[in-house]
Amino acid sequence: MKDESQKYISIIFKEWLPLYDSLTPEVKAVLKNIAGQQAEALATRFYDFIFQDPDIARHLTYDLVQERLSSSLAGWVKDILMCEKENLQALAERQYLIGSIHSRIGIPAEAVLRGARQLKAGLIENIRDSHLDRETSVAAIYYAIMAINMAVEMMCHAYTLSHYRATKNEEAYRLYSLMDNVPLEYGKQQASLSGWENSAIFNIVSDNKTDINGALLSDSEFGLWFRHKCVRYFNKNPQMEEIADLISKVDALLSAWKSSSDGSEYKNTQALLQGIHIHCQQIGSQLGVLFSSLSQMQSGKDSLTSLLNRRYLPVVLKHEVTLAMEYELPMTVAIIDIDHFKEINDSWGHMVGDRAIKHVAELLSDNIRSSDYIFRYGGEEFLLVLVETGAAEAFTILERLRKKISQLAFSVGADNEISITASIGYAVHTGHPDYNLLLRDADSALYVAKRDGRNCVKLHEGDGN
Repeated sequence: MKDESQKYISIIFKEWLPLYDSLTPEVKAVLKNIAGQQAEALATRFYDFIFQDPDIARHLTYDLVQERLSSSLAGWVKDILMCEKENLQALAERQYLIGSIHSRIGIPAEAVLRGARQLKAGLIENIRDSHLDRETSVAAIYYAIMAINMAVEMMCHAYTLSHYRATKNEEAYRLYSLMDNVPLEYGKQQASLSGWENSAIFNIVSDNKTDINGALLSDSEFGLWFRHKCVRYFNKNPQMEEIADLISKVDALLSAWKSSSDGSEYKNTQALLQGIHIHCQQIGSQLGVLFSSLSQMQSGKDSLTSLLNRRYLPVVLKHEVTLAMEYELPMTVAIIDIDHFKEINDSWGHMVGDRAIKHVAELLSDNIRSSDYIFRYGGEEFLLVLVETGAAEAFTILERLRKKISQLAFSVGADNEISITASIGYAVHTGHPDYNLLLRDADSALYVAKRDGRNCVKLHEGDGN
């Protein structure tokens, strides 16, 4: 994905550079003057227009626009129109960051395009009202429109890449949630398929066409599962088409056998049985491939602790931030770091270090609400998402967890026990749709907790999200 974005930036940059070189000093002065004087008004026009869409308004609050986003957009307009040649590459790369943020917070690309149309209309009006000579006016309008188009194009490309990744993770998380125990489900469906095959073979050998009525593979318990649930689990996976085709072949063999009055079409019963058996084995094989892919999707689970790992963190945070904003609910993110973990590893070895991580993971899992989320965040760090939880309640929860960690003796040998402590930093959602700011603020609070002596809980106290 990174290579793809760099390739696209390079393409746009090669187009932008000669466009910039074509600007005369007079046109640069016009663009700089309009950007300096009208950027704030253009930003207001942009947000006033897109706020007419209730779907967009759901993602943004009026206060957020007034306090942060409007000034950010005004700065963006100035960057686009006033950027110097040596800064064009960095400017192009920033558009990718902006597009990724739009995807993360759920601002659709068409809304950005709609707002950009208003920016361009406003710029055209301002340039037209500047009473410039025709050549300067046309050149200024051309550059302004082209520059905005190229910037927004890069945003949309970044949005597409980011949205694709997010969609894959959301789908994987959906599958993970639906089929938490992949081996159990796989065994169940293999048994269902095998049971149907045994029943069909018995009826064929017994020449019992009465009992086999309505017992085509597609109508069996396995067939119903495949048609309704398997399609939902695996969507358009290539193995799905193969299995569907094999089921049709098995049904065709049975239907032909059932329709023959004396079995003359199938005098070689062994060939019929062999055909059904081979097709069922092929179905089982393709089913194994499908479930193997599900097992890989379970890589969203940390192998050491069985907690969720960071793969599904964006999915969960995006969902919870959306709920928090839509229903005006509090929400807290906390990062928990095992204190002096390197010393544990160095003194007692990595196996003991791993046991310490599992020890803390189990304690955290056993002592949080079922509605909350816990992740292995990396190394000796854990991340909690406390839903519908404000600062005061979060402190109570986190302080209780901190005490439980410190009060449990941890065995490192036959006669040796050590105490484990943890530093905790947390941040409360304050209305910004970008969950990355919550992560940043929680991490900042964790830094303060470690700086202030460790084994404590600290709330982020900055300028908010």
